[in-house]
Amino acid sequence: MARPAPRMVGREPEFARLIAYLDASEAGVPTAVLVSAEAGTGKTRLVDEVARTAAARGHTVVRGNCTPSSATRLAFGPLADLVRDLQQQHPELRGAVTDEVWAGLAPILAGTTDAPAGAPPDPAMSHARLFAAVIATLTAVASEHPLVLIVEDLHWADPASLDLLGFIARKLADQDMLLIVTSRPVHASEEVMEFLGEFTRLEAAETIELAPLPDAAIAELIRGAAPEFEERVVARLTARAAGSPFFASRLARHGGRPGLPSDLEKLLQFELRGVSDTARRLASVVAALGGSVGADELAAIGCAEAIGELLERDIVTAVGDSVRIRHALIGEVLEATSTHAARREVHELAAKLLIGRYGEDDDEHALELGRHRLAAGEEEAARADLLRGARSALAARAFAAARDGYGELLALPAPDQAARTALLLEAVPAYHWAGDVTRALQLLDEAETAPGVDAARIAFERGRLLSADGRVAESADSFRTALALLDGASGERLALRARARAALALDLMNQGDMAASVAEAETAMTDAAAAGACHAQLDARITRAVAGTMVPEPAPGAGEFAEAELRECARLALAADDLEAVVRAYGNLIFVVGIAERHREALDVAREALANCSKYGPVLSISSSITSNYVSELATVGEWDEALAVARAALSEQSSASMGLYLHSEIVEILTLRGERGDAEAHLAEARRQFGDGVYALQLVFVEAGFALWGGRPLEAAEKIDGILDDLIEQDDPVMLLDAARLALRAHADAYERTFPRNPLASSSAAVRRLMAAIEIFGEEELSSFEQNLRRFCVAERARLDDADTVEQWVEIAEAARGREAAFDEAYALYRAGMRALTSRALGSAGALLARSHEIATALGARPLSERVEAGARAGGVRIADGSGSAEPAASPRVAGLSEREWQVLELVAQGRSNRDIARELYISERTVGVHVSRILGKLGVRNRTEAARAVSELGVDALTSAE
Repeated sequence: MARPAPRMVGREPEFARLIAYLDASEAGVPTAVLVSAEAGTGKTRLVDEVARTAAARGHTVVRGNCTPSSATRLAFGPLADLVRDLQQQHPELRGAVTDEVWAGLAPILAGTTDAPAGAPPDPAMSHARLFAAVIATLTAVASEHPLVLIVEDLHWADPASLDLLGFIARKLADQDMLLIVTSRPVHASEEVMEFLGEFTRLEAAETIELAPLPDAAIAELIRGAAPEFEERVVARLTARAAGSPFFASRLARHGGRPGLPSDLEKLLQFELRGVSDTARRLASVVAALGGSVGADELAAIGCAEAIGELLERDIVTAVGDSVRIRHALIGEVLEATSTHAARREVHELAAKLLIGRYGEDDDEHALELGRHRLAAGEEEAARADLLRGARSALAARAFAAARDGYGELLALPAPDQAARTALLLEAVPAYHWAGDVTRALQLLDEAETAPGVDAARIAFERGRLLSADGRVAESADSFRTALALLDGASGERLALRARARAALALDLMNQGDMAASVAEAETAMTDAAAAGACHAQLDARITRAVAGTMVPEPAPGAGEFAEAELRECARLALAADDLEAVVRAYGNLIFVVGIAERHREALDVAREALANCSKYGPVLSISSSITSNYVSELATVGEWDEALAVARAALSEQSSASMGLYLHSEIVEILTLRGERGDAEAHLAEARRQFGDGVYALQLVFVEAGFALWGGRPLEAAEKIDGILDDLIEQDDPVMLLDAARLALRAHADAYERTFPRNPLASSSAAVRRLMAAIEIFGEEELSSFEQNLRRFCVAERARLDDADTVEQWVEIAEAARGREAAFDEAYALYRAGMRALTSRALGSAGALLARSHEIATALGARPLSERVEAGARAGGVRIADGSGSAEPAASPRVAGLSEREWQVLELVAQGRSNRDIARELYISERTVGVHVSRILGKLGVRNRTEAARAVSELGVDALTSAE
């Protein structure tokens, strides 16, 4: 039945590029390639040739296809094809991955031999677990065999497949493989267009756009198909084909006859008018199903006799004992030109064929079956299939597919109000996890109006949705409503009450009401224990432990209790395979140890957590709170390279918007302190794109203020913090408030020192008074040692506004920072101490302090700070001894902080020149010279011009020749 593949013509440059990417993958350089072209221009033919070449070289080549019919857009369809193909080619695959990874593959291996079973309870966590399992599986194969992944016709991909394929593409840098996807450049959905935009921006991505073939190549194809044609016929057909090899092949089939339609779609319509009704019906069924259909299956629906006719007319092509549509355009034309009655008959036959293939109770293909039945007018049967399919998609973490299935069900008239209400409630999680919180809330609102509805459950579900949307005050109110309705509950209702209390406790903690959070968590633990609700019990224990360390007056040993409790919760969660609780317990344990200023120990906890989660596959996206706290601790201790690497790796995976904002913010802070402002600006723009509300919005303002401050715009930085000060006070979080005040007061002090003449009222401005009042909200005795050090920072920065900060003040701050291994804070405080020592004319002390600051800043790569240290040392006339931590007076043209102009005036004073002479020499007024001379005398600590000249001589400076 099969025809020999014709020789590839006209695509040699594109083929060479793909083979070069294949070569690169063999050398360990992965590539993701988008082959983009209009229908009929040879995408599939090109990819087929690459696949044959790769297979001949010993590569494992697996393919997945997206199909045009909405009925056949199975969740994870093309990716399931890939993994199943891997399983068939490598039977040893099951033993090459862990049990946890294999369990994670359950959604896309359902129905196969040795299919895994089981899934973790939380949908978002299990979704990430599936993605991680796919990566682990691909890695297991690629480590033993070169791997080529091909996904065709991406413009028809389902949303779940786009999510998973995007995840694979972002992780490609860690794998030795070649990924090829094909797509049409137009007529794709908004989701596909967004995916392609992100795909092409990946570092490993390449794009090959197939232009129409040149006339010479089209003519060669036509001659190959019909060597008997005269050249005038070849020329006429070449012109008509307009660079489309598929159009050329169809034209050649008609022997150059005149009067053929002028475009490909009309030509296909013309061809299809000539086929028998049975053949058209067969072709329509094959197109509606997508993929290959066996000859025996077609015989079962009475269409087998038409196969020969369709093969002869090149409407279908043979694949072993099966057939498939020769080109997707043929299927589109069949659909567009069929009557309503014909389409119903086609879908009825397609449903019959699916039942014969998978059985009527198969869940994986139930959505597909239900859609065919619905199109065939079998509404009742379709309703049952769609419901099974939507539930199956939700269990498979294909949230968009589940949402679509429930949406189709909700569009059908319900048997009664009770059935409608039950369906509304069942559909809520699908919309929630598909990211459509607004629609999910609308479903709850409709369900709430039904008589006899469980109002407590409605309130609980609404609270979960609002909390996930960041609206924690509203969600807390919903949880309180649920609890009021669950008073005196028992059995399953008691379990629901425990979940509601645990959720409320977490909301209260996020709102900063720590005492109420602890009380609610303890009550939730009691309810959970009585109801046997293990997850709610762990959730409440974790919240109680963390909130207990942040109440206004923590109990003695609260920190030690929290650490022990969180470790126990992590152990219990691991034993229960409750990945969500594992992540929460470890993430908060890192936070608690870090707040205790044991940063190196916090890093050890983070690494232990990642190791324990690694059995589920790559975990940076799964363990989001662990990752974010890990990055924070790395940044604190100055391990900036590792912090950037971890943050960037996590961003390459599937991350929540809040985590993405946090990681981009951390990257911006590090890059800003390193002086890499271009890259920092790019990440800041991405952080703004992911802008949220509440604490995440405040964090973004912090980052923007720091970026402005180190960019030389201190007033802009101060204004940003001033704009959120009331919100910070309302948060009742001393760390956030004191850190913001430190940043803003430094900004005011920097602006003050840059202003001439200096404003004596700067320290008493309304903005500064507000900041100082804010830091007084918390008494010093209420603060932890870390918070007390932040407060000392604030006081010292405020003192700069009166030129009243002291060396001792900054040295104390630096020593405290060194004790908690906060390298950058130590370097900055030493810089401030050194600069104050310079203005106090303690040059030896200044040199030692600045040298140590410079040493730390250089090791960190904190270029802006090290440059400021160097500038201060030059201006102050001290030489920083490399690595020695000491300094000595230098033969410098800038003594004791003199400016360049002041040094010019001092040189002339030392020569005995008068103010009038100096004014003429430097083209300035005599009055200005007098001002400079007064400042010089003050900075040198001398009484007159003679002593000034002597001081210069004693410093070893030749007053007549600049040392630089």
